[in-house]
Amino acid sequence: MQHCCAFFKNVSYSYMKHSHLFALVAFFGLTSCFNSPPPSFPEGDVVGYEPVYLTEIDNSIELTSARAVEDPGQIYVLGDLVFINDVGKGIHIVDNTDPSNPVNQGFLQVQGSENMVIRNGIVYVNQYNSLLAIDVNDPENIQVISRDVDVLKSGQYDDLLPPLSGYYFECPDESLGTIVGWRLTTISNPKCYR
Repeated sequence: MQHCCAFFKNVSYSYMKHSHLFALVAFFGLTSCFNSPPPSFPEGDVVGYEPVYLTEIDNSIELTSARAVEDPGQIYVLGDLVFINDVGKGIHIVDNTDPSNPVNQGFLQVQGSENMVIRNGIVYVNQYNSLLAIDVNDPENIQVISRDVDVLKSGQYDDLLPPLSGYYFECPDESLGTIVGWRLTTISNPKCYR
């Protein structure tokens, strides 16, 4: 990039008189600045992205026993119940009948959840790029009433590449399932770069 900047500083005043010629030279000069070849691929462990694949197990919605909150997100109140999103994992259901002694009743497993809202006893929550509607009016009989797959995707190729450039990443493998996101972590012997 430093060579590109020097190039433009050295353009003489006479080129600027001919604005069309200057614009053309500037365009090709800048284009060459940003089309640098990818770096060589390192051996061993590096910081990079790994794809997150959606499996049938991840896709299931299940009410399990209560557990500790790890990464609290949004909180909603429905009558005496408090719903706490544990980011990326699911929703804690807490009985708050006695605010001085809340009781964690259970955990609704929703892998990939980040945002939720409750309206008329229905929890609307994302599961990666899908939107779920879950009826929680009866905490003993929680039911998924709809699932809109990939409705939260903004583009057709959103998940094929990591969100940020300048990183190595594990090349996608279609045999492992559908990619629903990327996780920045330590990866070994990467063969892809963005």
